[in-house]
This record gives sequence, C-alpha cells and structure tokens, in this order.
Amino acid sequence: MTQELIVGLDIGTTKVCAVVGEVRDQQLDIVGIGTAPTAGGLRKGVVVNIDTTVRAIRKAVEEAETMAGCEIRSVYTGVAGAHIQGHNSHGVIVIKDREVTPLEVERVVESAKLMVSVPSDRAVIHTLVQEFLIDGQDGIKDPVGIHGVRLECRVHIVTAALNALNNIVKCTNKAGLEVSGIALQGLVCGEAVLTEEEKALGVALLDFGGGTTDLAIFAGNSLRYSAVIPVAGNNITNDIAVGLQTSLNHAEALKREYGCCLNALGAQEETIEIPGLGGRRPRSIARRELAEIIHLRLSELLGLIAKEIHRAGPAHPVLAGAVICGGSSLIPGLEQLVEDTLNLPARVGYPLVTGGLTDVMRDPAYATGVGLVLYGHRLQQGSAASSRLRGRRAGSRGNLWGRVKKWFQEVV
Repeated sequence: MTQELIVGLDIGTTKVCAVVGEVRDQQLDIVGIGTAPTAGGLRKGVVVNIDTTVRAIRKAVEEAETMAGCEIRSVYTGVAGAHIQGHNSHGVIVIKDREVTPLEVERVVESAKLMVSVPSDRAVIHTLVQEFLIDGQDGIKDPVGIHGVRLECRVHIVTAALNALNNIVKCTNKAGLEVSGIALQGLVCGEAVLTEEEKALGVALLDFGGGTTDLAIFAGNSLRYSAVIPVAGNNITNDIAVGLQTSLNHAEALKREYGCCLNALGAQEETIEIPGLGGRRPRSIARRELAEIIHLRLSELLGLIAKEIHRAGPAHPVLAGAVICGGSSLIPGLEQLVEDTLNLPARVGYPLVTGGLTDVMRDPAYATGVGLVLYGHRLQQGSAASSRLRGRRAGSRGNLWGRVKKWFQEVV
C-alpha cells in the first residue's frame, strides 16, 4: 500500500491553518490539522511581520504533525489580499485547415497571455483555461485532434504583487518548509466546498475571512471571475469595539458568542454584558445593539459583493446561487442576509471530505486548508499522468504534450 502526504497551509489574516492529507492507493484522507493565531503578523491577507508569521506557521505545523504522526517538509499555500487581480483574456490563431496539435494549443494559450500586460512588480500565479473554440464552436475543453481553421482560447489570468508572494515564501521557508505551489484562495475554496453541478451551472463563492472577502464566480466548470474585497471579519470586530466602547479582544469574544444579524434575533429581548475599559465597571446592553452593528457592516460588504457580481456581467450568470464559507460565514443570519441582499439562493459551504477527520473538518473555516490539499492532489495526479504519457512518447513531441498537459491541469 503506497502512502503520500499532501499539506495545505492557509496563511490567513487571523490564523494559520495546516491541513494534512494522506493519499493511500488514490484515496485521499484528511489525517491532521493544526491552527495558530497570527497575532498581527498579517494585515488584509498581506504579511506585515515576518517573525510573528513564522512563529504562527511553526505552531500550526507542529500541531498538525502531532495529530497526523508525520513530519511535514513541503506545503501548498494560498494567497489573498487586495493586491490580487483577475483578468479574462482571449487568444486567436489560424491553424490552416488541419487537425489541432499540442503545438497549436500552446500557441493559442500564449497568445491569450500576451493580451494581458503584467508589470514587472507583479507575477502570474494562474493561467486558467476556460474553454477553446474552433471555427466559432465553443465549449471545447480539449481541442487536440479536432479539424479546423481558426483556434481560439478563453483564459482567466490571476496576478499578484511580487513582494507579497515573496514574503509568503520567505515566511514558509524560515519555518523550515518548502513551498510546492501557491494558489488563489478563492480557487482552492471552490475545490473544497462546491459541487460539480454548481460549478457547471454557475455559482458565486463568497469566502468571508478575517482580513479580506474573496469572490469567485464559476460557470461551465471553470473560474470566470475573481475579486478580493478588503472588508471582512476584522472590520466587524473593530466596529463592535468602537460602537460598544470595549477592547478588540472583548469585541471579538462578543462577536463569537452573541454576534448575529438582525434577522436571527427572536422576539424576546435579550441583554448581554459589555466588559468595561481601563477598570471601569461592566454594563448591560440589549443584544439588538450588537446585532445592528454587525448587520450594518455585513450589509455594506454584501453591497460591494453585489457590485462585483454585476461587474462580472450577464455572460456569467450565477444560476446555482451563492455558497458562503470562511470563518465569518457562521454568523447567525448571514445566510438569509445573503439571499435577501443578492437575491440568490445561498448555503453555507462545508468542506466535502469523504475520508479521515470528516467530523472535525466540517467547518467552513477550514475550506481553504482542505482546498489546498485537494488542489495539490490534483496537480500531482496531472503531473503523474504527464510523466506516464511522456514515457510512452519519444522525442520532442512527447515533451511538448507534457507541457500542454500543464495547461489542462488548471482547468477547473
């Protein structure tokens, strides 16, 4: 029985989460998890303190190693933040009335990439092939062998600030780990919580994190639109601290224990105790006051999300509705507020794991970590398939086909 470890490292604004997946004869089980607070090491998804972030990574990884009974050496990590940008691009080449070969596939993808100008301080982290078109016929996933004259390609290109990526890699390396790959958090969350039917029909994935809220729109089993909004759970905590005149730590505790949207309050008036600042006596307030603060901030955030969905355009309808995940997605009443504000059916997205710690992992806060494990597993399967194919083909043709397979690996 062969065993292989794949580790996802979610370096978030409020916490670091390490998830260990074990592959046994093609079956992937989640066997370990570790978490640690970032303690201010990141702000809105971007590293602002190297040493603090390194300590959090080490603590989360050590906890995951203890649970899984293994030694972690390499990880797949996610990236988020307002510096993330997504671009849809379109490439066209003429293939002179003959069958499409891997060479034409590589050429048309490159032509689509050249249509997007990437500054020197940014890096491309994903080139996601959405579909190919041959002589106007769309919906083609693998055009090799099809006869035609004109080959087109639609791709979604995701870029990130080079400095932000370098700092993530630096922190991971200083923690004694090798980075096997970096992925967009919205993309890998889709791996963990979305069904194939939702991704085919059209769905909006909303990842409510601590520092940012990520939007990813999938349709036709591909990522069609992505955006990062720098408003999230920490903004709610700050609003509570200011509005109720209490510390950030107490505000976070109040949010977790009593926080909800207005639609989740019952008819009975409930009072809660607010700890005083600087030795002042605690005071009691109606829970509705706390709910109003949270409701207003979430309504504002959902208004920004609605604008992004509108910006995506009618070409990418979200017929399957919205799926919410992330640490802030369990605020009571948020699911209903999403439905009312976006006029879409909504559900909470729990990681779709079938083996291992299924009961522990049933938490939308672990969506990114689990998604990174699934993403790494899929990439490794694709690489193995390419290697086997190259072994059966001699010469440059086999090598070329292996390179083309890398493009297909990232088709969602």
